[in-house]
Amino acid sequence: MGHAGAGHPKGGQGPATRGVTPGGLEASAAGLPGLEVESEYGGVRQRWLLVESQERARMEEASLQQRIARAEGEARKVLGRLTARTFACEADARRALSEASGRLPSHRLVYLGVQEERQWERVGRPRKGERPLAVVYRLRARLEVDQEKLERARRGLGRFLLATNVLDREGLPPQEVLRRYKDQARTVERGFRFLKDPLFFAESTFLKRPERVMALGMVMALALLVYALGEWALRRRLWEAGSSLPDQKGRPTAKPTLRWVFQLFMWVRLVELGGRWFVLNLAPHHETAARLLGAGRYYLLE
Repeated sequence: MGHAGAGHPKGGQGPATRGVTPGGLEASAAGLPGLEVESEYGGVRQRWLLVESQERARMEEASLQQRIARAEGEARKVLGRLTARTFACEADARRALSEASGRLPSHRLVYLGVQEERQWERVGRPRKGERPLAVVYRLRARLEVDQEKLERARRGLGRFLLATNVLDREGLPPQEVLRRYKDQARTVERGFRFLKDPLFFAESTFLKRPERVMALGMVMALALLVYALGEWALRRRLWEAGSSLPDQKGRPTAKPTLRWVFQLFMWVRLVELGGRWFVLNLAPHHETAARLLGAGRYYLLE
C-alpha cells in the first residue's frame, strides 16, 4: 500500500494508464472511485489500482490538521533562528529564507525586508565622522500556512495504491483486489504496526546488503503469519468452548489479541525447588489460554 503522491518507483517502466481523465480520479468499471494502470517493476508486470475512500479521507483530514499544528511549532523555531542571525547582505538573507521555507512541510516564510545594523568599535554613541566596523542585516519575515502545499497534501488523502501481478481482469476484478486487501489488513499487515513501537528500537537495525534486508523481511512476514494464525486459532477455540479471557480492563472477551495474551503471561514463572518444578502466578485464565493453544504441558497442566 502507498499514497498516491509517492509516484512511480525508480527503475520501473512508465505505467500504461486506463480510464484516466485530466481531472484526476474517476469511477472505475467496477464502480470504485479510482483508476487502474499497468506497470512493470523488478521485471514483473503488475496491475496498480488507485482507490479513493471518502471515509478514509475524512479520518486523515483530522490527522493532517494535527500534523500542521505540530509543524507550525517547528516552523516558528526555524523563523526564530533566522531572525536571530545576521547577514552580510540582503541577498544572503533572502537566500537563507528561501532555503528554509522550502524545507517546511506545510508552511512558508514570507519576506518582509531587512533591518540594517551597524557595529561600532566602542559601546555608546559613535563620534562624529566615525566609520562603523561592519554593517550587517537582520531578516524580517512572517510565518503562514502554504495553501499550495496544503492542497497537495489534501489531494492525497484517502487514496491508496494496491498492486497485484494477476493481470487478468476477469480472473481478479478490481473489487476483488480491494476485498483481498481488506482481509489482509485485518491480519498480517496490521502486525507491522509494532515497527512504530519505541520499545522495538527499529531505528537501531541496520542492514547494508539487499540480501539481508530481504531475509529479514521474509522472517518478519513468516513470524507475523504465525502470529495471525495463533490469534485466529485462540479466538475460534474460545468461541467453540463458550469461554473468555480478561481484557485490559478486566472484562471478559472472546476476541483477545495475541499480544495481550502474551502480556497476561508476563509474570508467570517456572522455578525449581528441591528437585521439583513449579509454575508460579498461574491463574485460571492462564490455564484456559494455555490449554486452548495446546501448550498445557509447558505449564505442567498435563
